[in-house]
Amino acid sequence: MVKKTIFSKLFFTYLILIIAVMAVIAVLLSYAFNNYVFGEKQQEMRAAAAETVLLLGKYEQAEITYSELNDSLDILGSMTGSRIYAIRLNPEVLANKNLVLDKELLDAYLFEDLKSILQGKEVSRKKQYSDRFAADVAFLGVPYGQGNMIEGAILFFAPLDEIYAYIQKINMIIWCSALVAVILSGIMIYLTALKITRPLKIMEEGAIQLAAGEQINDLAVHSGDELEKMAKAFNNMKNQINTAENMRRDFMASVSHDLRTPLTSINGFVQGMLDGLVKPQDYPKYLNIIKTETNRLMGLTGEILESAKIQSGEITLARKYFLVGNTLEEILESTGMRENPKNIELMMDCPDGLEIYADQHRFKQILINILDNALKYTGKNGKIKLTVTPEDGGIKLSVQDNGKGIAPQDLPFIFEKFYRADKSRQEVEGGTGLGLNITKMLVEQHGGRISASSTYGQGTEIVIFFPG
Repeated sequence: MVKKTIFSKLFFTYLILIIAVMAVIAVLLSYAFNNYVFGEKQQEMRAAAAETVLLLGKYEQAEITYSELNDSLDILGSMTGSRIYAIRLNPEVLANKNLVLDKELLDAYLFEDLKSILQGKEVSRKKQYSDRFAADVAFLGVPYGQGNMIEGAILFFAPLDEIYAYIQKINMIIWCSALVAVILSGIMIYLTALKITRPLKIMEEGAIQLAAGEQINDLAVHSGDELEKMAKAFNNMKNQINTAENMRRDFMASVSHDLRTPLTSINGFVQGMLDGLVKPQDYPKYLNIIKTETNRLMGLTGEILESAKIQSGEITLARKYFLVGNTLEEILESTGMRENPKNIELMMDCPDGLEIYADQHRFKQILINILDNALKYTGKNGKIKLTVTPEDGGIKLSVQDNGKGIAPQDLPFIFEKFYRADKSRQEVEGGTGLGLNITKMLVEQHGGRISASSTYGQGTEIVIFFPG
């Protein structure tokens, strides 16, 4: 049983189609050639019949002898491959069938034909079995006479043995040519199907290896068509999967480290208290450290849970109208960002009375994430500018800093889950790599969009658009 593959489907479908087409063409050619050969035979006998009528006229006018007439008819018969009979007829003779026909010379079916010929009609058959010749013959009967007086019939009998042999030879050539064409087409179809399916086979093997967790190189497909585009899409998908997997591993390692560090500190201080290594008067100091580490753990787990909730669609936005400028002032005052330890100048430019229809709590969360990131990566005595402008019925917020900037190779991925551009700094400052991803999802939940531009070493600008 043939295995159902794209290769076998392509190969056998087109092969069957080619066989069917070539068979139809061969049948039509054979049929057309048969008709042509028999038609040419009829035309040849008609031309010979016209010549015979002229010879009989010359004979009756005594221009040629009976012997010369027979010699000329023998030559015509030899040239056309026919037996020629000239019969003198009249209505009285045709009234008695037995008198007309010599059964050793003529076939019985000719009686009705002779009647038609005596009426001035031509009678022809491409194929007729003759008892006289014991073979199939091509038959032609034409009248002859002087003026309008029909005196007899000229009969041509051409045995078809040679024609059959000739037609059989040509049909053999036609069918052999069709067979050769089918074989050559089969080879071409095989090579074409192989060329089409080879990239698919490569992609199938690559997908199996990828699913098994193996590292594979980019697929090399250079067909210049949709298959090459598909291979490029596969390579892109594979690279994205690898990037996501690397980010997931980095995330797991980072979170494990971030969770283990505070847990180790908490466990050490608690154990010291239980063992009496920490004096009672020092309890408040170490309890504050334990609280700080606990809050840090809660923040880490909170970000992870927040990302999962947003992605699963469990968060519902509580939209309402509120003043953007007042909300931004609340953020700066409540977080104490203006009085930051690096003495970073934080400037805000927002028109008075500008309103937005959004979830105020989530709006604050978005801005806190962006501003916190800007503060984190801006050096001492740096500047951060927050600008709000109305645009397209909504508002555009721009947070621009003059910090260290983002490397070009990292910029396209900063909103991806678990991505961390500066891993060495993250190890010091902590974090899950989920902050900007959460921000992006919250912005998109509002129907907005977020983008980033940066010049490495000069600063970064985050632009957010909220619809009205």
